[in-house]
Amino acid sequence: MSERSATAIASVVAACGASFLTYFMLAKQYQQSDDENSNDSKQESTLEIIKKRRSVFPKQYNGEPVAREVVDAMLEAARWAPTHHLTEPWHFIVYSGESRLAVGNFLAEDYKETATASGKFLEKKYEKKLKNAKASSYIIALCLDRNPNSKCPEVEEICSVAMAVQNMHLVSTEMGVGSYWSSASVYDPKEKKSRAIINSAAIRDFLELSPTQTCLGWLFVGSCEDNCFKSGLRKPIADKVVW
Repeated sequence: MSERSATAIASVVAACGASFLTYFMLAKQYQQSDDENSNDSKQESTLEIIKKRRSVFPKQYNGEPVAREVVDAMLEAARWAPTHHLTEPWHFIVYSGESRLAVGNFLAEDYKETATASGKFLEKKYEKKLKNAKASSYIIALCLDRNPNSKCPEVEEICSVAMAVQNMHLVSTEMGVGSYWSSASVYDPKEKKSRAIINSAAIRDFLELSPTQTCLGWLFVGSCEDNCFKSGLRKPIADKVVW
């Protein structure tokens, strides 16, 4: 890696930490409370929310609708993710109501076609994809929209989108709403082993992606109980840091 690229990546990562508090202050504007007159709830710190964040899967959703204001706050937080040269390379497609069921049907049928071809089709997995969409209030296609003339290496643009998604995760966590990033049907089957981010023709057609856009996954969003945010496991940071 060149010195210039290393410096650029370092600047992106450094900016990320400094911006989290801003995102939560924005999200607080939309937070709903069952009892607006109660002063008993204690505001969680940014670090506490980061530690609390979990992938909450659709099977854990309770069926209660998620307010539009929650998703608006998540998207506003995404907008303030770090972005080198201010390229803002994220592109989101939000599905709700009947359209989210169309996503589930696409994912199920795409799985059926590719899995049948490889002799690995399971009816249970097919049904799961349909149920996941039905259980969710929203499904958000997470896309990279990269200017071909961008000065930024592609990896930096992908990092920006990933940080935008992390911001969305954290806001949903703060509001007690479950979210889960899935990469279902993202990879072209012919490219899956290499893990190159190349979408299949099927997903590109379904999302109507332009030549500059690439789908990086789906964010499933749904209401859940507070016990879905279970304590996590991580190795001590000392194992990963050299001073």
